Amino acid sequence: MGTTARHGTRTRNAIFAPLEEVGRATRVEQRLADAIRSGVLRDGERLPSEAELAAMLGVATVTAREALVALRAQGLISTVRGRNGGSYVTRARLHDPDAQAERLAAMSLVELHDRGTLHVVLLTGCAEVAAERADGGDVDVLESLLPAAGDTDPGHWRHADAELYLSLAALSQSARMTRQVVALEADFGALLRQPLGTPEFQELTRACHEELFAALRAHDGDGARTAVRRQLAGALDELALLRASQR
Repeated sequence: MGTTARHGTRTRNAIFAPLEEVGRATRVEQRLADAIRSGVLRDGERLPSEAELAAMLGVATVTAREALVALRAQGLISTVRGRNGGSYVTRARLHDPDAQAERLAAMSLVELHDRGTLHVVLLTGCAEVAAERADGGDVDVLESLLPAAGDTDPGHWRHADAELYLSLAALSQSARMTRQVVALEADFGALLRQPLGTPEFQELTRACHEELFAALRAHDGDGARTAVRRQLAGALDELALLRASQR
């Protein structure tokens, strides 16, 4: 199995795992919306059919259909008719820099701290569990996600950082925890990665992630937690400064 396939399999399995009980369309809609906003489901990707979604999630076909209708209304998917038809992810507009700047300016310091604390607690926990369970191949996948040396493109860094943390969550081997991280990424991830627009923070991020990889290879849970905490704390500090500069 290639590194890309290995990386995505656990996260996708968590997204398409059966709901705990037959739920309403809003539950299906929320799970898929989180997966789109967080980047688990990529722009232009074709979703399973209504019947396939219903079977995978353990709901009625009509429930899956209602969820897809709601996602179309939000602009998160589009539907193409015909031989190669189906529902396709449309997430290209989700990370508009101006929209993120407006969101940050409107956010209080208390809210920023609250969301950041949740991010830190959940992802450091994932790092500790992953240190127990990851093997060398898993760490190779994570390392392959880092942009190449000299690459300072903010888009590349933001995408890579999101992929890395989603992969780290999947290494917990807990579908429930993985879905929690997906939801967290959908809610706050794009904003948290705004500091990756500068080469200085990119270098801090690279150093923290390399510390994380070393800790995972050594099955060092404390070291993995420390590396993740340092990177996220740096991002939150930079966000607070960016927010202050907008006022």
